[in-house]
Amino acid sequence: MNQVMTPGTAVRPLRTLISLMRRELWESPISMKWAPLGIGLLTILLTLFTLAIASRVDHELHSAQDALRLLAETDREQLKLLVTGFLFSTSTIFFQFMVLLIIFYLAGSLFDDRKDRSILFWKSLPVSDGMLVGSKLATACLLIPLMFMLAIMLTHLVLLLIASGLAVSAGVNPFTTIWLPASLPHLWSVMAAGLLVQALWLMPIYAWLLFCSSWAPRLPILIAIGIPAVLAIIQNSWSLLSSLSLPNVNIGLVMLKRLGSSMLPMSANIQFDHGLQHIQFDEDLFMRFSNLNNYLLSLELWIGLVIALPLLVAAVWFRRRATDQA
Repeated sequence: MNQVMTPGTAVRPLRTLISLMRRELWESPISMKWAPLGIGLLTILLTLFTLAIASRVDHELHSAQDALRLLAETDREQLKLLVTGFLFSTSTIFFQFMVLLIIFYLAGSLFDDRKDRSILFWKSLPVSDGMLVGSKLATACLLIPLMFMLAIMLTHLVLLLIASGLAVSAGVNPFTTIWLPASLPHLWSVMAAGLLVQALWLMPIYAWLLFCSSWAPRLPILIAIGIPAVLAIIQNSWSLLSSLSLPNVNIGLVMLKRLGSSMLPMSANIQFDHGLQHIQFDEDLFMRFSNLNNYLLSLELWIGLVIALPLLVAAVWFRRRATDQA
């Protein structure tokens, strides 16, 4: 008799995945929940501290008020660029810390289950190893960026309220000068889409970290960094000994290029040119949806996804054969 697929059966894996992701959030509330809120609070406090220092130098902040009056007379497109650029600049530290957090999270995610022997508990549950590895990856690609995105949105709102208070004191309409140029729905939607594209772009690095975490006996983060570094050194040494020239493509710099050119404000674009590396900083990757489309349509992104797939399969394989020894 053929088994009938019901709607409840179809959504059960999704519910299991969401439950596993919630478990990750419960186990790491400081890094995933309070850290982004702490960065936002620090950003707001630094803004208030700067205004307090400025008020000592310039009584009643006349210079800031004059700047707001000039801002109100600026061309609409230029005004939008200035306001959104300011909000993007305040988001930079969020995204940089987020990527660093994800790297350390993935490097220790499967290793920690073996280290504290909680892997025995998970193997006793009717949850597949593929679902467990998938929940780690989904946490890195979706849950952590979501928590940081919420913190960024809250920070933006508070900063705009502070700017609105200054605008009112300067006799400037805060709606037309600050809130309308900010275009928050468009701004946030571009940033959210950028985070999804960033996850796809960094997928081979994420998969590599999960792969190392699934089998490393000790210090998976050092092993994940050390193997490409050693291969890069061997590659350079062999090239120098054989042809007295550096290789055109270095595996270590390729990984740095992908990490540096991810969808982050002020990201670095490393170009290879006959062994020479040119670094160029892009400041407006989040400003337009066209930037995201360029990444989605790029061959490099899809090659990275193809590389990530066997690494994820290998991580599941090692997870299935793992013991409580680490």
